[in-house]
Amino acid sequence: MSLGISWRWTEFRSREAALKLRQDGVEVCLCRRDKALTKSELIQRLADRNPHLYLRDVERIVNAIFDEITDALTEGNRIELRGFGAFSARRRDARVGRNPRTGEAVSVDAKQMPFFKCGKELRERLNASD
Repeated sequence: MSLGISWRWTEFRSREAALKLRQDGVEVCLCRRDKALTKSELIQRLADRNPHLYLRDVERIVNAIFDEITDALTEGNRIELRGFGAFSARRRDARVGRNPRTGEAVSVDAKQMPFFKCGKELRERLNASD
C-alpha cells in the first residue's frame, strides 16, 4: 500500500541533512552500519512508519511479541516465522571449562541456549546483489 511518500534509504553524515530531507516531504531512514539497532530504536522506527499508532501502543506490541517468543522458548517450544527464520532452545551439556585468567579447571553446568536459524527468504534478501 503506497501512501504517496517517497522513501530514501541511505546513510547520512549528519542528522541535520536527514531532517532537511524530512522537511522537504521525503521520509528518511537513518541507517548506521557500525551499531546494532536497539529495541527503543526499533520501536521508534515502527512508530514513524505507522503514524496512525501511538508510540505507547507500538511499544506494547513489540514487548508483547518479544514476551511471547521468550515464553515459548522457556516452555521448550519452537517459534517459526515463515520467510524470516525459526527460534528454538538448544541444550548444552555440562562440561569442564578453563578460567582464562588462571587456567584453572572450572565446572560449567548444563544449560539451555537460544538458537536462531535464518529462513530462506531472509537469507536470499541478505545475499541479493544490488
